[in-house]
Amino acid sequence: MIRRVPKLESLFVATFVLLGFRLGVRPITDNSMLTHLRTGIDMALGGGIPRQDPYSWTAKGEPWVVQSWLPEWTYGLAHRLGGFRLVVLEQGLLMAALAWLMLRLVRAGSPSRTAIGGLIVVGIAFRFWSPRPLLFGFICMALTITIVERRRSAWLLVPVVWFWVQSHGSFPLGLVWLAARAAGEGLDWRGWPRDAMSYIGAFVAGLLVSVVNPLGFRILTFPFTLGDKREVFDKIVEWMSPNFHNGAGQIALVFLVPAMLLLVRARLPWRDTVPVVAFLAAALLASRNMPIAAIVFAPVVGRTLRKPESAPARRGESGSEQRINRALAVTLALAFVLFGASILSKPGLRLGPYPEEATSYLEREGLLTGAHRIAHRDFVGNYLELRYGGRLPVFIDDRYDMYPIRVSLDYRQLVEAKANALRILDERQVDVVLWDTDHAFPNLLVVSGRWREVHVDEDWVVLRRAE
Repeated sequence: MIRRVPKLESLFVATFVLLGFRLGVRPITDNSMLTHLRTGIDMALGGGIPRQDPYSWTAKGEPWVVQSWLPEWTYGLAHRLGGFRLVVLEQGLLMAALAWLMLRLVRAGSPSRTAIGGLIVVGIAFRFWSPRPLLFGFICMALTITIVERRRSAWLLVPVVWFWVQSHGSFPLGLVWLAARAAGEGLDWRGWPRDAMSYIGAFVAGLLVSVVNPLGFRILTFPFTLGDKREVFDKIVEWMSPNFHNGAGQIALVFLVPAMLLLVRARLPWRDTVPVVAFLAAALLASRNMPIAAIVFAPVVGRTLRKPESAPARRGESGSEQRINRALAVTLALAFVLFGASILSKPGLRLGPYPEEATSYLEREGLLTGAHRIAHRDFVGNYLELRYGGRLPVFIDDRYDMYPIRVSLDYRQLVEAKANALRILDERQVDVVLWDTDHAFPNLLVVSGRWREVHVDEDWVVLRRAE
């Protein structure tokens, strides 16, 4: 029996896949994911897909389109079968799949060039990867580009689009990429872009088929209603331009610069130039678009790094190289096993950033009942939803697409510790406040003389109205 020895380029691809897996198998701490988990758990227990907000008292009964019902259902099913650790494993596999798809797109035909390309595009994106349904959107974007780049049957887009629509509201970006590519092809060929238009037709067919779902037509139109709440989204970090002075934005910039240098030096056809420029602009306008831009860049970066066709092809590896490749393959396989096993030694959730102690105090004091209204930070709302579900109506969470604008604006007044914050608490009949201790808002309440601290721990303070 002849055993195939993995090529070095394939091993480099596997290394990036391992990186994606390692990033995904960390305990979940993302606040948005906490609400997605609760919704999925309730769905798996037979609660069905919510049509109205079940979690808050400020938006009780408001219509809620659960755009990500399909990923949430998988979270709930995984939790039911293996607890939060199995959900973590799912996230690891999803990020590994995303890394694999991106490396397939950037593959340049030689180990070193593929490694450079992979480092660039994954480097731009990885700090923005998080265990949310948006991860499904990234994968669907990569699948869409792969189908077009490899000239697969356009009808393969139909199931991809159906899955994308049921998973996340980012699906219009796939159509934007196809339209940008079609415009580029038209400029290249100075004629009708027949190739790109066939894929656009299949994508539209997928959108039509996607109305077959538990929520009907609303799930397709929902992303286009967000413009009505632009005033709110403009203040949310991930909808703002990336901050290149620290954090994820700074790391992305380190890899974005060489990517742009490569692309500017290359004589790109319009079918590459138009999508790259469009999605670079989108990434500079909103940091949440940075990972999508990296996926769009991947095949273009790969082409710029690819060796000229006239270069002589290298023949097979020597015996020593084959032994090294085998050793690397075994090492990577062991690393996958070890990272997978690490899930068992860690909790599935990391709730350190959340007010566990303060919430336990509220529970002991009987303040988590319908007789009390609690004001808190938006991400604390996500935590309370996971912990209590609909049994404890929250003030707000980070589902700004669902809340009435007035609720979001009132919350902003509290966060900014404005003078009318006291009036907002009065109007909404709030009698308990749970807030972070290093914030100006608790001090504003204490100074007013109308509120008193009843619990303080290292990070959180609970205040009640003065008798």
